[in-house]
Amino acid sequence: MRRQWIPATRCAIFFALLGVAILVNKFSAHYFTVSIPEFLLEALFAGALIVVLLDFLLSRRLPPVEITRDLPGNLAVDKWTQVKLHIRHHFTHATQVRVFDGVPASSDYQHLPLTLELKPNQISKSEYQLRPLERGSLLINKSHIEFSSPLGLWNIRYWAGTPSASRVYPDFVAIANYAILATENHTSQMGIRKKQRRGEGMEFHQLREFRQGDSLRQLDWKATSRRQKLIARDYQDERDQQIVLMIDSGRRMRAKDDELSHFDHALNAMLLVSYIALRQGDNVSLMSFGNDGSNNNSKHRWIPPQKGTERVKVLLNGIYDLQASQATADYITAAEKLAVLQPKRSLIILVTNSRDEDNSELLLAAKLLKKRHLVMIANIREQILDDLNELPVSTFDDALNYAGVRRFLHERSESHKKLTAAGIYAVDCTANQLAVRVANAYLEIKSAGVL
Repeated sequence: MRRQWIPATRCAIFFALLGVAILVNKFSAHYFTVSIPEFLLEALFAGALIVVLLDFLLSRRLPPVEITRDLPGNLAVDKWTQVKLHIRHHFTHATQVRVFDGVPASSDYQHLPLTLELKPNQISKSEYQLRPLERGSLLINKSHIEFSSPLGLWNIRYWAGTPSASRVYPDFVAIANYAILATENHTSQMGIRKKQRRGEGMEFHQLREFRQGDSLRQLDWKATSRRQKLIARDYQDERDQQIVLMIDSGRRMRAKDDELSHFDHALNAMLLVSYIALRQGDNVSLMSFGNDGSNNNSKHRWIPPQKGTERVKVLLNGIYDLQASQATADYITAAEKLAVLQPKRSLIILVTNSRDEDNSELLLAAKLLKKRHLVMIANIREQILDDLNELPVSTFDDALNYAGVRRFLHERSESHKKLTAAGIYAVDCTANQLAVRVANAYLEIKSAGVL
């Protein structure tokens, strides 16, 4: 543990004033008959040096400060979490210290640096808030400690503790929120609406009493005859269906509307949708596409079908360090590759951020997938387009911006109409709306029984 001694402010001010006094005394000796004897100033300077040296020697005898850190092993991107610090020391008197933890530049923080008063025979505890802004591995380095020497003439600095490693995943907090709300049938608070159907599902679920509003086709005449009251058949959405999440990891997905990229929003949304699908009893697989493979963290990923809500961990570990690349997405190659990887009929949810020049290729790839699968394309729209579209027009430049945005949105609408006309489900939304829109579209498809 290597310490650094930095002159404190009071020490620097004292010597600066002493130097000014010596200069003034020499100046006054030329113009005035009265001046301070030089030997007094020299004695004062020598005495100050002795005090500073003594304070330095005393500070070297101060015991070290030990720091341990409680950092969760799993963090969610763009979510605040609490990091706790435990500070052990052997000071014999109350000492004020400043602590700055080794937070990486890829994370935001609150309540740092910490200013603590360490009291004798006590273990001090403190905490601060951490918000990682990038997925992948997170490393917090040693803590930086600073405190004053016994006489306050030196600031002592050094590094303490050990580095701590963690993993930053897509937003799994949304899954926990959904699970809590789902147990109480309050998922509408998240904007996710599950349509309840009576007797129009694909799989038989149970027998129950006939209720007002039920179809006569639901009546089970044998059960009605046995029980001497109207009994209806109840159905549920078909289970064990195949859901494939295709996520564009090309350069367009690096766009940002806030602190997260569209790719991060897409991963967060697909993670929530995958959990909902796993709760429905479906099999979920995931494929990324749209990169050149030059970076190990940007190579395409294929996670084979998973079933059961506990398997969401497999999806989390499979995509937590996946990054968007600088390459352009190749929709047709991705569709051809998926045709080999997933031969069973599935619901394909393709998430991308396309432009006009991509429309023909995207439509061709969607038609290629539609030969065997049911296809949904979720196209992310930049938030600034909506903002500009709602701004009042008061100048010529405003008019030009408005006209350009309206034309872009019109062309985008026309491309989505072509997808719909080809029998493809199309979702056009901003990154913040993506999770709710795709989840509702998935539940509507399940309710319709078209898969």
